[in-house]
Amino acid sequence: MGRATRVGDARPVTMKLAHPTMTASVVLVVLGLVVLAVPLAQGADAAITRPFSPGSTITLAPGLTYLKGTMRTTGGRKQSVRVGIVDPSHPQVSLRSLLSNDKVVGKERPSRLARRKSRNGKRAMVATNGDRSVFGKLNAYAAPHSMHISRSEVMVVQACTRPTLGIDSAGGVRIDNVRIHVTGVEDDRNVPKQIHRVNTHRDDSKIVLFTKRFGPSTKTGSGGTEVVLSLPQKLQPNDVQRLKVLRVRRGAGDTTLRSGQAVLSVKGTSGRWVHRLRKGQHLTVETSFVRKVDKRCGGTIKKAHGWHNIVEAMGGNHFTARNGAVKAPSASVYPPGAQRHPRTNVGVTADGRVLMVTVDGRQPGYSVGVTLAEMGKLMRSLGATDALNLDGGGSTVMARRFLGSGAFKVANRPSDGRERVHSQALTAFELLP
Repeated sequence: MGRATRVGDARPVTMKLAHPTMTASVVLVVLGLVVLAVPLAQGADAAITRPFSPGSTITLAPGLTYLKGTMRTTGGRKQSVRVGIVDPSHPQVSLRSLLSNDKVVGKERPSRLARRKSRNGKRAMVATNGDRSVFGKLNAYAAPHSMHISRSEVMVVQACTRPTLGIDSAGGVRIDNVRIHVTGVEDDRNVPKQIHRVNTHRDDSKIVLFTKRFGPSTKTGSGGTEVVLSLPQKLQPNDVQRLKVLRVRRGAGDTTLRSGQAVLSVKGTSGRWVHRLRKGQHLTVETSFVRKVDKRCGGTIKKAHGWHNIVEAMGGNHFTARNGAVKAPSASVYPPGAQRHPRTNVGVTADGRVLMVTVDGRQPGYSVGVTLAEMGKLMRSLGATDALNLDGGGSTVMARRFLGSGAFKVANRPSDGRERVHSQALTAFELLP
């Protein structure tokens, strides 16, 4: 296998940006990636006073580059930045959305999850944490707050659109405000009924579809209706399957989840169409990517063009860059976004590369953290046309392969003093011969 020239960990290449007082755009070429430092606003709440300067640039593998450096924000605040640059279209690169323990219930440290998946001719080179899940929860609330698709399998679906990274089978990438719309149609009726979520908690009036990816059972309380269905194939995006009703459990909960089956669950008396299902009936289930048109969790839906061949997907909570501009929620819409914390972002560039970026925080003198607007300015300066915010705070982690020792371990300084367990890991693998 041919390999690009590597720069060893002990002798990194140091590259400096232009003088920090320069106000014009600055161009830096790093291993074929054009990095554009856009003019920065000097607002008191979101200003970069000294652009990101990579102190080291390391070629981890063909199509995979790692940068480490610093920048300064308003008040001279020092920020420690790490960047993984990934070319998903490279034949020796695989960018994966990984679910902890391969199931929703339970969590796993992102670095361990990436190491565990380093087998069968591939090895993890760069990994970050994924979307937000409730800290400390190992039950149904361990599910990410947005969708999760891995190897063309729909593992988690939420009811609302979210900024989402999608990767197709050819390594093409995109970020858009989308969700998976799931519907069920009974054989004797022609009216699609919405299934609101897949593999998440069921403690409201929403209808939830559970698969074996959730855990050993639905972990729901009594008092609902749970319909056991056949599931001939894994649940996939943009797909249609005809499922047979195998069993109806009324007034029950915590149904066992088995391979080749799914469970449709609703609490109380809501979702009347679920209650009328009978053993032997068939239900046609359809999954499709849709875009937000008006209401975030409802309203008019429209097919999401360009999302027809997605094999990996991971969502986040807010955009930080959108269509080439900084895009962050205002303090009135999302107050934590205006506070400085450790942050994890993922972005896509105009030439189809993926930027995996972390900024450490809550450690004065080393790195204090950034607002979402400052994170958006950083992502734009690195060349992202679109970027989204993943979980941050104590969850922010960047792990990488250290070429000298071959070890894959945490490279940043998590604010908890150690790496947290998490629900997901976004991981770039080198494919081996």
